[in-house]
Amino acid sequence: MLSVNGDQPVIASRISEIIYITVISDPDYYKPNNTFFGIAVEVEILNRGKENQSVIELADFFPKAFINASFVNQSLEIDQIAHAHETVMHYSYQSGITVESELIRFYINQTDLSHLPDGNYTLWRPIDMGSNFYDITPGEQLITVITMASGIMNITYSLFDITEQSTDEVKFSPLFSLAFISLFSYVVIVFFTRKRRIT
Repeated sequence: MLSVNGDQPVIASRISEIIYITVISDPDYYKPNNTFFGIAVEVEILNRGKENQSVIELADFFPKAFINASFVNQSLEIDQIAHAHETVMHYSYQSGITVESELIRFYINQTDLSHLPDGNYTLWRPIDMGSNFYDITPGEQLITVITMASGIMNITYSLFDITEQSTDEVKFSPLFSLAFISLFSYVVIVFFTRKRRIT
């Protein structure tokens, strides 16, 4: 497994923001006794390494983010709309965070819903590293959870663990830099003043 410090995968993904949730009225996707939803999300791909990393997808899915649900009303079911081309795709991600946008579309088998039914909705973006069929390593896939209770929504986002990420660059605040320059200047002035007195 490609990892940082032996335990963290180099590549990680997460749903970083729920942009909007809406009921979609689309005659192309009309399905009797169902409500059609769309959730627009922002996805972040983290490359913890210092070099570009290759991601392999054995099928080119649209969207690349997925949803599952556990409903309070157990008669409800979720059915996501996803298309896949039987094409192996390779993507390269630079060091740091890359942001992508996805639209997750799905049915819930109840008519005339105005919002998501009560339950827990799990969203994630699958990601694997590798260069061919025999060299596939799973990346870290962090989940985002939408909880609906009595029509009230709560969203829990997972955070990347980037504390282990090494860096060669140290950034100081402007105030620290100003204080350092002032102190350094004072030391130089004192040094040359004392040197003059001695000579």
